[in-house]
Amino acid sequence: MIAPENRRPASDRNTTSSPTRRQALALTLLSPLVATPAAARQPPRFAGPSSQFVQIDPPEEAGSLVLTDLAGKTRPLSAYRGKAVLLNFWASWCPPCRRELPILRRLQAKAKREPFVVVPVSLDKSMATVRAYLDRLGLADLATFIDAEGTVASGPKSAKPTPFPLYGMPMTYLLDREARSVGYLVGEADWTSPEGLDLLRFYGRASS
Repeated sequence: MIAPENRRPASDRNTTSSPTRRQALALTLLSPLVATPAAARQPPRFAGPSSQFVQIDPPEEAGSLVLTDLAGKTRPLSAYRGKAVLLNFWASWCPPCRRELPILRRLQAKAKREPFVVVPVSLDKSMATVRAYLDRLGLADLATFIDAEGTVASGPKSAKPTPFPLYGMPMTYLLDREARSVGYLVGEADWTSPEGLDLLRFYGRASS
């Protein structure tokens, strides 16, 4: 049975319940602003040729880890707090890494004006090997670290676990502004693409 208050002529019901074009447009424009908080926290989708970005939930603390550069100087990951970190593990014996390294160099240059930093880490055993390899590729200006002892990252066959397990090469972890590991991507990827930059900026600007 229809309630008495709904018994109105069809023309009257249409004029009161159907939004005008102006009202419909206003609702469309405002809809992104009333998104649920949970949806607003979801990172943008991003994928490389072989895999997609996988979110780590809950995030894992990584700020206490210390990296060593090619000059032998150390730097904790906590030094990058306040910005997102693209932590990329590569090696001179890895063909896909060779294709991705020029992308990382371009991204490093761009990152000076962005809310993120680019931190490559070589898994080679010798600083001299890394320097010679980058020189040969014309990438001597790529700022990179080295994990010669395998204490920061290692594959599944490693005798002891490391903070960053590797499921393939290259492999990239993303850290948020609080130096927490929030996700990873296995394989090469174009991080300078609009989708890659969207993901990096998301974590570089997102509050914890």
